[in-house]
Amino acid sequence: MKSETDNMEQPILNGLIQFNTEGSYPWHMPGHKRRLYTIFPDMVENPFSIDVTEVGELDELHDPKGMIKQAEDRAADVYGSDKSYYLVNGSTCGIMAAISAVCEHGDTIIVARNSHKSVYNAIRLLGLKAVYIMPEWNDELCMFGGVSPDAVRKAVKEHPHAKALLIVSPTYEGVVSDIDKIAKIVHKEKMPLIVDEAHGAHFEFISNVVETISATNYKNVPKPAIRLGADIVVESLHKTLPAMTQCAILHMKKDYVSEKRLDEFVSLYQSTSPSYVFMATMEACIEKMDFERDGKFLVFKQLVTEYRKKFAELTNIHLVGGDDFKKYSNSDYDNTRLVFSVKNCGMETEDGIVPVTGKMLTDILEKEYGQMMEMAGDNYVVAISTIADSKEAFESLLLAMETIDKQLMNNAYEADTLLYDTLPEKRMDIYDAKKRAEIKVPLEDAVGRVSSDFIYVYPPGIPFVTPGEIMSKDIIRGIRRALESGRNIKGVYVEGPNKNYVNVVKEARNVWLPIRKKRI
Repeated sequence: MKSETDNMEQPILNGLIQFNTEGSYPWHMPGHKRRLYTIFPDMVENPFSIDVTEVGELDELHDPKGMIKQAEDRAADVYGSDKSYYLVNGSTCGIMAAISAVCEHGDTIIVARNSHKSVYNAIRLLGLKAVYIMPEWNDELCMFGGVSPDAVRKAVKEHPHAKALLIVSPTYEGVVSDIDKIAKIVHKEKMPLIVDEAHGAHFEFISNVVETISATNYKNVPKPAIRLGADIVVESLHKTLPAMTQCAILHMKKDYVSEKRLDEFVSLYQSTSPSYVFMATMEACIEKMDFERDGKFLVFKQLVTEYRKKFAELTNIHLVGGDDFKKYSNSDYDNTRLVFSVKNCGMETEDGIVPVTGKMLTDILEKEYGQMMEMAGDNYVVAISTIADSKEAFESLLLAMETIDKQLMNNAYEADTLLYDTLPEKRMDIYDAKKRAEIKVPLEDAVGRVSSDFIYVYPPGIPFVTPGEIMSKDIIRGIRRALESGRNIKGVYVEGPNKNYVNVVKEARNVWLPIRKKRI
């Protein structure tokens, strides 16, 4: 007998149910890995029972005085901040609120170029003048390292009028910048430091559990930025901790930031109908993680140590770690982030030996071994491990990697990689470029034109070019390579085979065109 839902079209629900039964294992966010018991053991059988609104004594997120204030105060106590804010709109709203709280329209802000797109959206909305710092570039791995304190010192000296510095730490690949040194540099100029620590919500608990383990096991133990001098830190609880997608938190110190302005902008960017289910998830997550510092977190860290040693024994696939960044100025590396590089590796196919890309490795892992990665880089893949991962999960990933490793040939190719280590030439600020009329042109004809869009691969969302910057030959080559490797690129419009278009500012070119003389 058919149920009443059999004839209903529910593509989202049906797609989710099918996805969750396909048998793949999630080495990606959210950090709960679809396991309800990690936070709510026997507490909430029906989530609809706690999906309510601001009624009775349930308090209000936009002006908390009761239970929500108590929960946020508790979070501040756990993380060591002066004040913490629950974010139901993800880290995106926290980043935008942080920038808005320290900048007025038209101000200058110094930002790391590998910033999330929410940073660029805030720059656009506020009409800010962006000064970019390039993170250090690791030539051997073709990926970003951290932000150098020397680069920060130079930028602050050249732009002392800037209202803030914003950096990403850790990076998507797990590299941690020297927050302590950077904070001291910017504070000399009375400038606040904002840290996008979206991928580091677990640092608070890792940096404490390590004390219960022998010193030889954990040399790389990142400490949270809010404890190292940062003024505003935004963390995505759902990325590396067992919280629902969209759950995030913002921490602040009051020395260089107006609490009143931050209150206003956190409220401005949050929904007026905040989810109490999300807030309950955040509270439960923080309490559970604080309680589990020497319990499940200890077991998790031991698992990470055990399996990193095994992954390091692979012959052709390289496990990225702190040693890869020793000659750079990064302060630490997050060992829970599993990054596997296949740079210069080849694989035998029907068409002969072909270079292995990150996208190719991701597809093999997913389709042949049921291991779903978080991200495919140009020549590497990223897996997120969390407290919710079991020994069996680590073992299944190891077996897949060992099998694939035997099929690869190292140094089979000199990798033709994308380069992000130089900044494009800027013709105008983002705000100004987005006000101009735009036209759509074929990608190959965009050389010398001013982009009117953000063009980036997502994830991680680091732009090839932002509005107002010149489309150079190297940038177009990078975009073309990303398209050919099947990566998820935004800002390019594909209208058929080899028919790719981009939007550029009308009549703005980076070339000199001679004026034609009038005929007499």
